Amino acid sequence: MKTLKKTNMLAFVLTVLVFSCKENKTSNVDNSSEKERMKVFAKEDSKITFNSSDAGDIFERYIELRNALIESDADKASKVAMEFDSIEGGDYGKINEVALLIGASDELESQRLLFSELTTLLEPVIKDQLAGGAVYKQYCPMAFNNDGASWLSSESVIRNPYFGSKMLNCGKITETYTQ
Repeated sequence: MKTLKKTNMLAFVLTVLVFSCKENKTSNVDNSSEKERMKVFAKEDSKITFNSSDAGDIFERYIELRNALIESDADKASKVAMEFDSIEGGDYGKINEVALLIGASDELESQRLLFSELTTLLEPVIKDQLAGGAVYKQYCPMAFNNDGASWLSSESVIRNPYFGSKMLNCGKITETYTQ
C-alpha cells in the first residue's frame, strides 16, 4: 500500500513537472495588434507643433520611417525615406541626402545604420523648431554591437527601430524635449 502511494505520488509529481516545464510556444508579444499600437503615434503627433511646417513634415516622415524600421519592413522604409526629398522649405540638404541613401538601400541593417545618422542630423532641427508638445529621445545600448544608438519618438513608450520585434521594448528615454 505504501509503495502504491509512493508510486502514485511520484507519477503525479512527474506529470506536474513535465507539463510545467513544457516549452511555451506562444509569445507574450501580441503581434496581431502591433500595427494597431503603431497607430498611437498619430494621436500623439497631433499634440506636437513646430515653428515651421517643413520641420513638422520632416518629423512626420521620420516617425513613419521609424515605424517601418520597427516593423522590419525594408520596402516600406525605402518608400518613406524617398519622400523626404519632396519637403519644401528650409535647408535640409544633409537630412535629405541621408534619407535618400536609406531609400536607395534594400537592406534593413544598412537602413537602420543610416537611420541612426539621420537621427543625429534631425535632433537639433527638432529641438530648435519644437513649438509645443513633447518629443522623446530614446536610446538602446545594444544597437550596433553594443555601441548604442538613439532615436526620436512622439511617444514615451519604447518601440526600438534597431531591433524591431526581436527586442521591441529595449531602450530608455534619455531626454524629453518640450516647449
